[in-house]
Amino acid sequence: MTEAAVILDHAALLALGAVNPALSGLVVTAHRGAGRLVQVPALCLAAATSARPALGKHIGALPGLEVVELGYATALLVGRLLRQGVDWQLAHAAALGRPDAEWPTGRPVLTELPKAYAGTGVVTISVN
Repeated sequence: MTEAAVILDHAALLALGAVNPALSGLVVTAHRGAGRLVQVPALCLAAATSARPALGKHIGALPGLEVVELGYATALLVGRLLRQGVDWQLAHAAALGRPDAEWPTGRPVLTELPKAYAGTGVVTISVN
């Protein structure tokens, strides 16, 4: 994949919903097609929506975001991460952030909780 991408975890989605200027700018740039692909793991969207119910519709209405479903292979990896003690709210983002055939260098996870990803093999970027 030649395109650059970032992943928004549940904490970043909550920050976006609270009008974090940097995240808002990222979404606008992605919508214009001039920036990175901005991906939202489905389980992270579920976690953010459980904390702030109206957020799901707001995120779904933003054209610059791509919600990534939990497919079979990723579900298996998420299960392994859960067994290792990774919080379910982080596991889908951690799975997508790891290097794989499509993304050989992985994808950074934007989050307010970078320390929570310690030991997952994922690069994080703090949105604070």
